[in-house]
Amino acid sequence: MNTPIIRRINLPVTFQPLTSERLVGTFTIRNPSADNAVLLCDDGVTELPMDRGQQFTLEGVDLSQLQAKSNGLGDFLMVTGATRTV
Repeated sequence: MNTPIIRRINLPVTFQPLTSERLVGTFTIRNPSADNAVLLCDDGVTELPMDRGQQFTLEGVDLSQLQAKSNGLGDFLMVTGATRTV
């Protein structure tokens, strides 16, 4: 059964996974806070800065495999979507 997900994820100053446990589904990741959010690409090296208001919709992604950080205090990401059975 698919479960709706709506989460505010506070960003630390070092890269951390978006969730601590496996959570697979289709999610929209949005940066509503200051323009300091940074995603780490799957190569483990390339950093992708997210401007304020920028969003990505990812299908079939495991949020525990995505990492993000902030260059400032108080920044966060909004994650909305639904899980799917794996």
